[in-house]
Amino acid sequence: MPTLPVQPDQVPDLQPVLRHFDDLDDGNGAVAAHTLATVPVSGGLINATYALGQHFILQRLHRIFAPEVNADIAALTPILRAAGVPVPAILPSRAGQPWVYIDDAEHPLHGAWRILTRLAGHTRHQLANPAQAQAAGAMVGRFHSALLGCDHRFAFTRPGAHDTAIHMAKLLKNVTELSQHRLHAQVAPLAAQVLQRWARWGSVPSLPSRLIHGDLKVSNLLFDGDTVCGVIDLDTMAHGSLDMELGDAMRSWCNATTEDDPAPCFVVDTFAGAMRGYLPVTHGWLSAAERQAIANGTERICLELAARFLTDALLENYFGFEPLRYSTRGDHNLVRGRNQLLLAADVALKLPQLQAITQL
Repeated sequence: MPTLPVQPDQVPDLQPVLRHFDDLDDGNGAVAAHTLATVPVSGGLINATYALGQHFILQRLHRIFAPEVNADIAALTPILRAAGVPVPAILPSRAGQPWVYIDDAEHPLHGAWRILTRLAGHTRHQLANPAQAQAAGAMVGRFHSALLGCDHRFAFTRPGAHDTAIHMAKLLKNVTELSQHRLHAQVAPLAAQVLQRWARWGSVPSLPSRLIHGDLKVSNLLFDGDTVCGVIDLDTMAHGSLDMELGDAMRSWCNATTEDDPAPCFVVDTFAGAMRGYLPVTHGWLSAAERQAIANGTERICLELAARFLTDALLENYFGFEPLRYSTRGDHNLVRGRNQLLLAADVALKLPQLQAITQL
């Protein structure tokens, strides 16, 4: 997992958090958690993440997640690991909870903290070849299969996370009401295209509710060469439909460029590799309707994200802002919105090929 080089005074004093955890064995016997080195980990846009020694990860959750999400992770990860799916283990605090909460709103460490075991492998932000896509697809198939039939009631949920109609309504509302926004002239024509494409997209299919990961972008899988050796960032696990779960994965895995590139391209060979991995693993339980919905779900998620990013461009409130690359949240999300709209158009052109692949 990549780390950012930092000066010691750039790392906050984390001892008030770490003293809430038992001693940890980092390879040379158990030592106090607060004595292990902490180094910021790069790449994430949401949670604040630190490498803790050699074998652990310390994270402060973003406020979009309630602390109780850790209870869901603690309940589901043993099931996944028992099925051979490599996911981090979450460690209990001295109080027995899978998190520690610093309640003082004025404290610099305010919020929910947790310690996870650190998995082997490295993060990728793009797939290099169809073999990696096949390995990723097979791992996701194992993930879904492991949770099949699991009766879990989530302590934390994100209602409407993939209610595309709601996101489209929000886009229309904000484009209409925020006509004086400095980016409106650029957002409005893109929003019109998104809404037109969504109006033509069709009816949302009625599919079984499954236990899903919820955010299967490339960087949430760990690789060793062409092998997938870990699945991380489990805060988004939820009940949901596989067309959106896999559509979100495919729009990430199969984009030949980055999420903010001006000329995205959906790579059919990568999609085919992913399906060669996923479909055989899930053959015994995946319904025909779910299989048929994967390609259309990919276009739908691109349109949904385009709507969300363009809305965020006008509201300028998205938490994933990269200030080293863009002057404002609005500017960054305008670029993201345009990228996902163009990717949706490319997916639409290639739908016959994609649908044929899912039926093989």
